[in-house]
Amino acid sequence: MRAAVLLVAAVVSLTGCATVAAGATAPSEEATAVASSSPATTISPPATATIPSQASVTASPGSTYASPSGSPTVDPTPSANQSAKPKPPETPTPSPSMPASDPAPPGSFVLGDSIGLAVAPLLSRFGYPVTGRVGQSAHAAFLQQHLAGSVAQSAPGWVIVLGTNNRGDEFDIARLPEWIDLIADLRTPGAKQQVYWVTPHRPDAYAGGLSAYRLDEFNTELARQAADHRWLHVVDFDAAAAGHPEWFSEDGGRLHPNLDGQQALAALITGPDAIPVASPAAVTTLEWPSPVTSEEPVFDNGVE
Repeated sequence: MRAAVLLVAAVVSLTGCATVAAGATAPSEEATAVASSSPATTISPPATATIPSQASVTASPGSTYASPSGSPTVDPTPSANQSAKPKPPETPTPSPSMPASDPAPPGSFVLGDSIGLAVAPLLSRFGYPVTGRVGQSAHAAFLQQHLAGSVAQSAPGWVIVLGTNNRGDEFDIARLPEWIDLIADLRTPGAKQQVYWVTPHRPDAYAGGLSAYRLDEFNTELARQAADHRWLHVVDFDAAAAGHPEWFSEDGGRLHPNLDGQQALAALITGPDAIPVASPAAVTTLEWPSPVTSEEPVFDNGVE
């Protein structure tokens, strides 16, 4: 009987050794308890990497437009003939190269020259009525006539796009405070409009009739006037455009902004989050009076 017991024990011992040798290990009670008490977790397969398309906007130093994700986008597999620039968004977001300014209230009345008329289709879509004349300079009679009109008087703000056709010399700088005082007097009593003056810009490559004159001192004086009048705001298109000569590449005199420049100017005026309106605002293109009087200077260089 004792020999039989010893034989059974020996068999059990040999079986245990064979199990260990085969690599089978029983879980501990602690591990079993943790596994039974933990909730089930589903591990999803890794997402497939998406390669940015060629239409992604790539941010570069001084670039005005950001990629849709807000960060630079690089195509890891560029083609050998990758030379065309991607099309910018319709209303670009201001960047460090595009100075930020408070947008003009929707419905603001825009009074301008050919630069204002160039951007008028964009502004009209956002509800900004535009009145302008090709070749028009900043002038007291022009401001008086149109800012006193019913459309301007009922608007919540005024946008002035004038000065590109001015020389910007000492004579203009001396008259600028007078124009600002006139605008102050014309603001609607009881509902004083905020006024947004777009700084005029003549690119270095400009070769028109006013190329001998610069607008730096004019814009400096405009900024000084804005510092003295809380209701006057500078929309600094001149500073924004200084780093983007390509905004004027399609214009024969390199003075009028192309679509990129128009979109940038519109974004400065309306803000990048402007919402199109159901019915576009009116755009009025004025003709020169006949006969032309000394009150309305005409520029015959064929560019402005």
